[in-house]
Amino acid sequence: MLTVTGCILPPPLPTAPQQSPAAQQPPSTPVPQPARSWQPTPAPQDDPAGSAAERVEPDEPITTSDETAADSGELYAGEPGRTGDGYFPDAAYDMVLAPTRGTPAVAPGIALPTSDAGDELYAGQPHRAGGDLLLTTVGRLVLESEEAEYTCSGTVINSATGLVVLTAAHCVWDDDTRDYYDRITFSPGYERGDAPFGTWEAEELWVPQQYLDANTRWLDGADDNGWMGFDFGLIRFAPQQGQTLEDAVGGQGVSFTAETNGVVIAGYPGNDDFDAEVLRYCAEDDVGYGAGDDPNYGADCEMGDGASGSGWVSNLDAATGAGTITAVYSNGGATGAYGPPLGVTAWNGLQSLGG
Repeated sequence: MLTVTGCILPPPLPTAPQQSPAAQQPPSTPVPQPARSWQPTPAPQDDPAGSAAERVEPDEPITTSDETAADSGELYAGEPGRTGDGYFPDAAYDMVLAPTRGTPAVAPGIALPTSDAGDELYAGQPHRAGGDLLLTTVGRLVLESEEAEYTCSGTVINSATGLVVLTAAHCVWDDDTRDYYDRITFSPGYERGDAPFGTWEAEELWVPQQYLDANTRWLDGADDNGWMGFDFGLIRFAPQQGQTLEDAVGGQGVSFTAETNGVVIAGYPGNDDFDAEVLRYCAEDDVGYGAGDDPNYGADCEMGDGASGSGWVSNLDAATGAGTITAVYSNGGATGAYGPPLGVTAWNGLQSLGG
């Protein structure tokens, strides 16, 4: 176990298990939670962004409406937003955050060759300040509760505070205790025990209320997988010696438009022959939508446990690693990866953490 003062991680830690209705059992009586220095942020009830971000109801998907804004890709991969089971994704919102440095390559297709094998991303290339944005902003999350430790993946995004990491909701909310994890740490650029940019402590957490409501119904045995469309979360980390995460590693761009031009998925899988020790990737130029009647993008990818929370980066510029995250890895494995597109709920969540 990690201590409050920190120590070398005992590799490998268990990776966060993929949620599966067939494998998951309803948890027992919730474990009492110890006091903690940070307070989780609930899903906003009012629009925290004010007039700058008009609230759109999550069950009313829209197309982008600003004709002066360049399209960042194809809406819902060319499929209707509503799935066969009647689920909607997070409502598309006409907002794209640019990466801290570099310019996304907004065009159909992907910058890397199509690959589903989970190979190491740029093997041998150092994770260094000012270098490739994927190699610096993507990191390994360690999640702690009284019961266990797990790993997930996350990406530093461009934000007003410079301290926000985007990941999956189930990497923030512990199904076993039905509460937020007791402690979450993040090591951007992590590789085989080395954290070149340090290890950062979470101080504020956010997950969508839609996720909490649907996931609770599922845990209680209802035939309802609606949580998959909102399995994204945000974490704000404490600064270190006056420096923010973006100061240290930069921030990736984010698209809340539900559009994609294919994706590169980068994270730390621990399933099968993987060990959650190196940054790996899949690249998919033909992203699907609505597999299993869930409101998720789908990609051919063998990365599983531990890759949860990985950003689905569209419009990647291979020269700089800059792009726009359009979804996050929610679940999957050898049969493929699935991730909910980001929209107005994710945008409002970001504003609740300081933008």
